[in-house]
Amino acid sequence: MRRVVVIIVALAVAGLVGWRTAEVIRTRQAQSAPAGSARARAVAVRAVPAARGTITTRASYAGEVTARARVDVVSRIGGIVAEIPVQEGDLVQKGQVVARLDPKELRFQVEQARASASTQRVQVEQARVTLATQEARLAQLLAGAPPEQIRQAEEQVRQARANLEYSRQQLKRAEELYAQGFVSGQAVEAARLDVVLQETRLRSAEEQLNLLRGGPRPEEIDVARKQVEQAEVALRQAQSQLAQVEVTLRQAQALLAEGTVRAPAAGVVSRRLVDPGATVTPSTALLQMVDVDPVVISIPVAERETVFLRPGMSAAISADALPGRTFQGSVTTISAVLAAATRTAEVKIEVPNPERRLRPGMTARVDLVLAHRVNVVTVPVDAVLEQDGMKRLFVVQQATARAREVETGVSDGERVEIRRGVAAGELVVIAGQLTLRDGAAVVVSGGQP
Repeated sequence: MRRVVVIIVALAVAGLVGWRTAEVIRTRQAQSAPAGSARARAVAVRAVPAARGTITTRASYAGEVTARARVDVVSRIGGIVAEIPVQEGDLVQKGQVVARLDPKELRFQVEQARASASTQRVQVEQARVTLATQEARLAQLLAGAPPEQIRQAEEQVRQARANLEYSRQQLKRAEELYAQGFVSGQAVEAARLDVVLQETRLRSAEEQLNLLRGGPRPEEIDVARKQVEQAEVALRQAQSQLAQVEVTLRQAQALLAEGTVRAPAAGVVSRRLVDPGATVTPSTALLQMVDVDPVVISIPVAERETVFLRPGMSAAISADALPGRTFQGSVTTISAVLAAATRTAEVKIEVPNPERRLRPGMTARVDLVLAHRVNVVTVPVDAVLEQDGMKRLFVVQQATARAREVETGVSDGERVEIRRGVAAGELVVIAGQLTLRDGAAVVVSGGQP
């Protein structure tokens, strides 16, 4: 088989050399012909006029559909998986419940913390009432006795004096009756004791009146202030303990909420990693989700074509798995570094995928319009010759070939843009130019309008 391929290649090379040799011989014969014979020395060529038109350069690339993002849905707490209400391939929305852990232990912790918080709130309220009472007592001491209380004390003094005067009269009468022999000595002694009692009551009433008129003693005020301070400290301690208990309650409630696992973003469930009944720990991955709206297609673009690309450029997408369907996407990123082995840049295309028809792993074809030139001078690509890094072509002027250096632009594979060197309407050689030289006589045959 290898020998057959070698023989075929050798025959092809021999044929090409023979054709080029025949062409050279015909050209030399034409140049050596007598000067009087124009037809004998002229080179037969085909030519067409350069024309203005539109050129669109397109390119197709193959790439793989990938998800824009992949997310592992994790459990932030440990426990036993009670339910996973989604299946692989399901579309879920952000915040949708995708798993539940057994809540029994978590609910017990919440109830325990809530009961502790209720008890501590009662203690705070009691401490607040005690403080208010001590503050009212201190305020009363500092303000002094009210007038009504002083009037009551004065009335008690007057009543005590009247009682003492009456007791003294009774004692005097008892002594007179005793002297006359009408009463016993015990009656006199009883009357005397009653006088002493009334004198004591009078002194107590007078002391109380003096206290009310003179205001509270300094030591009483100091004691009342210390009691207020102690009540304030007790209230702050109760409030601090309540705050700690409420933090514990919120933590327990948060853990209970974490037992219901929700999707962090919209997407499609790609894998279920655990089943109901499994015991998980914090950070255990329960599901894998992918965001497929939009999807991303990465394509390798040759170095010479990257100059045409820019972010936002539109792209047409098709997939073998979806015949007849075309999707519209746009260029999002263009790698600034070329792959050393292939000299290509990675270009990413983002494609809206609301129906989720494009799935990760599919092979897709990306069609890009690299350039679109309107009303430019164009010639067939066969007209342009390249040698030593220079591009030139031949134009026909009065049956004579004239070489022109040209600057080319974009090409669609059939025609090429001429930016400089040829004007629209000039006759351009498209066949037979390989052996032409500047100034050679030519005969245009076929291809000229």
